[in-house]
Amino acid sequence: MTGSLIRGDQVSCSRVGGAMRRESSRLRQRAQYLADALSDLAAQEGPVTGAARAAGVAVQTLRATADDLDEAGTALQRYATELAEGHELGRRAQQRVEAAGLLLEGTRVVEPWGPASAEQAQRRRAEVPGVQSRVDLATAQVGRARGRLEREMRRLTDRFTSHSRETQAARQAPCSPRDG
Repeated sequence: MTGSLIRGDQVSCSRVGGAMRRESSRLRQRAQYLADALSDLAAQEGPVTGAARAAGVAVQTLRATADDLDEAGTALQRYATELAEGHELGRRAQQRVEAAGLLLEGTRVVEPWGPASAEQAQRRRAEVPGVQSRVDLATAQVGRARGRLEREMRRLTDRFTSHSRETQAARQAPCSPRDG
């Protein structure tokens, strides 16, 4: 058997996804600490100042960022599971290729070159469609999983960009004279 039919490291994907989810939890805790501090400050200081409003926006943005980071980690871990399943399907497909006396050229099942009896050549040709369908199943499953992951990461990238802009806008908002 040559290299793996399916490319990708499901273990690393899962670990990165888990790290993202742990960091999301830490961000949520920090957002709660900041929200509590702002509440205490508002109780002591009275009316909300521009700086406090900006800090409030930062808390909301931090919470939204934590939620999106958790979603990204979840998506990556889901992909890792699908990738592991794809690797197993690919491994089985490769075993079928070898058992049928065929070869893989990329993802295409072909007959080997060289002399073969008429009976052997006919048997191999008859095996190609069934074996090819197994290879196609494995590669299609992983392709769909990658497509889902790519769409989810694009959506979340747009959300992270939006959070960054919201934070920048809040930081650049003019402060009232009392903030001084």
